[in-house]
Amino acid sequence: MPSADAPDRMKALPSLWRLPGWRRPRFQPARRLALPFTLGTTLLLLAVPALLLRQRPRPQAFGLEKLMASVSLLQSFRATPERPVPELWRQRLGEVLAARLWRAQTRAWWQFWDGIAPGQPFLALSSRGIALSSLQSLPVPPLRVGDLLILPPDPLSRQLLSDRLRVQVRPSPGLRQRCLPRLERDQAVFWRPTALGEMLGPLAPFLQDVQEGCLSLGLRPDGLTWTGEAASVEGMLLEAPAAGDNPATVPPLKPSIEAPLLLVEGTSLERLLAGLLARELIRQPLAERWGFGKAQLAVLHHAPFRLELRPLAKGPFLASMELSVAVGSKEREWREGLLRMSRTLEKEGFRLHTTPPAPPEPMASGAKAAKTPPSAGAPLESQEKTNASVAERSPAPSRQIPWPTALWARPDGVVVGGWQRRTMADGSPLITFFLGPKATQPTPLLLSALPPGGGIRLTARPRELALRGLLPPALPEVVRRSRWIWWQGEPFPGFGVDAPLSQLQGGVTLNP
Repeated sequence: MPSADAPDRMKALPSLWRLPGWRRPRFQPARRLALPFTLGTTLLLLAVPALLLRQRPRPQAFGLEKLMASVSLLQSFRATPERPVPELWRQRLGEVLAARLWRAQTRAWWQFWDGIAPGQPFLALSSRGIALSSLQSLPVPPLRVGDLLILPPDPLSRQLLSDRLRVQVRPSPGLRQRCLPRLERDQAVFWRPTALGEMLGPLAPFLQDVQEGCLSLGLRPDGLTWTGEAASVEGMLLEAPAAGDNPATVPPLKPSIEAPLLLVEGTSLERLLAGLLARELIRQPLAERWGFGKAQLAVLHHAPFRLELRPLAKGPFLASMELSVAVGSKEREWREGLLRMSRTLEKEGFRLHTTPPAPPEPMASGAKAAKTPPSAGAPLESQEKTNASVAERSPAPSRQIPWPTALWARPDGVVVGGWQRRTMADGSPLITFFLGPKATQPTPLLLSALPPGGGIRLTARPRELALRGLLPPALPEVVRRSRWIWWQGEPFPGFGVDAPLSQLQGGVTLNP
């Protein structure tokens, strides 16, 4: 029975209940569920997921995947039992065991470096078909990692690697996942940023676009070729189109003694300098000392460039370096930057070896005619002689930018570098910076060799660079002794020029 105050409570209900056509629902007492039924349902809801997780747990990284997350450089090799036993196998397994396992191999094998034992690679073999009892006599016991057997160089390296691999690693989509088939079936190589730092040393910042990557290697009679992909950051998860696995091959320039020791061309100078400009130690002096802040450096973003390193037969320099930049519509910004650079060079003690010639003074009546200074269109050599004498008589700091050519010298008179304005075939302006002697004859930017979507291309003569001491000593010996090397990176189809993922191709010529 409703209580006596029920009508009063109904009046206090919201007006919604009193809207026309709205029927007040009938409230019926809910039936109470039996306690055994409720408890059984709860246990069932908890037990079924736990049972499924126990039978089908979340996948863990297996073998190679765990190594890729820990090591700095990983290289795979196909099974070739008909070839001689590699030295690494004999070192890790001994002569007898290495020969037996080498002849019986049917799967790929790997060697890797992890930075723990510099210069000492680890050997990794598939555990299938290998009895662990046959490895008990080894001085350093193997380490089991998923489906792999790891043969470390010494006990300390084994312990350190074991501690590192205890961290649970999940399968990583993206670049590493796409690299697994290459490492399992092909002769391939995978690297992380630590490997670049160890091999390239101070040159590593110039390869910011390839901090982590994977390449499939192909052997040929005089060397090898490669194709693959790389990312500017570690652990890149960006998916790549399947078409990117086979980029269009661009034939390299023919090796010759007339070719530069090093030639790098690209559609954006920022891509070459991004690694350097990301460091505060570089940015701060550029802004405070040289006047190149963020706004000034923005002109590098879409500036095509060509960098050359050429040998010198005589003089105080081993080689000369030239950097040509297509300035486009930013010529005013580049000239302002050169003016700031000129003032800083003067403060540092460098003197302007070449200055624009002063206009001839009007001759007095009856005065002896003097030699007319060379005009702006005169040969550069004659300008240098006249301008050098002018600079020696007028040591005061320059108030205007040296243009179109400037040679900067040390106090002892040795020219150390400068710049020169040029014009390309289409009439657009070009500025060439040089270290060492003055720039050579104008060389057009070979941007036609680059992919239409943008990219960067490198060709070099490593053997000649090594003879002059211009290569990092930690580079692999096969690279240092090679006659010719070329490498090209370009965006994947459909990706922008600034995408952090790029496809790579290249090759190296070993034999003369």
